[in-house]
Amino acid sequence: MNLRLPSLSRHRGSQMGWPGAAGAVGLVMCLALYLSTVQPAQQRLEAARLRASSLHERVVQGGQAPNDSARPLGEQLAAYYRFFPSEHDATEWVGKIVAIAQRDGLTLQQAEYKAERDKAGKLTRFQMSLPLKGEYQTIRRFLSDLRAEIPIVSLEQVQFERQKVGDPLVDAKVRLVIFLGKAS
Repeated sequence: MNLRLPSLSRHRGSQMGWPGAAGAVGLVMCLALYLSTVQPAQQRLEAARLRASSLHERVVQGGQAPNDSARPLGEQLAAYYRFFPSEHDATEWVGKIVAIAQRDGLTLQQAEYKAERDKAGKLTRFQMSLPLKGEYQTIRRFLSDLRAEIPIVSLEQVQFERQKVGDPLVDAKVRLVIFLGKAS
């Protein structure tokens, strides 16, 4: 039986000729392309659709439907302001920032804080200036962790300075802003 298979395949190969062989090679290449490129792209697309669906559900649950023009404007504005934490929680947010810095291997020696109340709206702008000293990658990881763990924090300014060319440590001046809702 083993002797017959190779002779059968040789016989089929000679019947197909070079156009048939080229077609078979093209078919194999298309299959390889599908398995290596198209199928993983379809999986990434499906994962992105699931994330978008989940985000849409969270927005709707938060009372901020994307096309919710039926609700009165005052109610929509009140829902927007409810998104922000109370200004009484400012020390709690500072504690979280310090904890993330310590976890990432940075020490905060001092910090400057300034709160500015918005005259027209109902938000308080809580600004923090943090001088940091550490490795560049450590400071970048801290900023990335801040963004991931505390989404209400925004990075307003960052400045890096290295004392010597070969020095592994850099001095960084980071200015962060947290928008807080005014206490009722």
